[in-house]
Amino acid sequence: MTSRYLQTAFVGLACVVLASCGSEGDRSGEALSILKGALRPSKTVAQDPQQIAASAQAALAATDAPLVLVSISGRNVTSVLQQIETNGAYRTYGTADRRSITFKRGMMTASRGLGEDVMSADIDPVLDLVTSRKAGQAQRVQRYLDGENIITALEATCDITPGAEGEVNLASGARATQSVTETCRAVTTEFQNTYMVDRATGQILQSRQWHSPLNGYLVVQTLRQ
Repeated sequence: MTSRYLQTAFVGLACVVLASCGSEGDRSGEALSILKGALRPSKTVAQDPQQIAASAQAALAATDAPLVLVSISGRNVTSVLQQIETNGAYRTYGTADRRSITFKRGMMTASRGLGEDVMSADIDPVLDLVTSRKAGQAQRVQRYLDGENIITALEATCDITPGAEGEVNLASGARATQSVTETCRAVTTEFQNTYMVDRATGQILQSRQWHSPLNGYLVVQTLRQ
């Protein structure tokens, strides 16, 4: 179910973000326009896989930089984010209007400009289990801004459960993956993150990750590493 959910999410994300791409000569301008309009609600819905594939190629043709496709479930918005900074194992992806998300091996550690932002996160214990695709239990702490702009720490106990093997398609080709589920319980919140982990590198290539009460989940698809 996890693999099917993520594949379906990617289909929806790709068509929403990229359906407006035009001819070959217009691709760079269209991609820039998409980035500038990032995280605005979109009413575009299309289910044609060929259109999705063509549109994704248009965005990838506009830049050689690493790209991810992100949907925010709680706000019905979708965006392509380009890698703008690296710091050791951390990769920050952003838009032209200074909204950004930081990942460590594909697991979110911070965000800016999304509302109720994740200011920082202690995720190494769960990240180690997820990326090694091992069952176990670990703690995570996620600090986010609440509606009063006060930093609130969400401390959760999480059970990590490996699942079925599959594959994820990137611009560079198909990658063999395994699904991993992270089921977390805090005092007042429960959430379940799902990941598709590269079996060769341990990198998270697709995911559905809890962000905050305002935004709900982020669904993330790697387009190019």
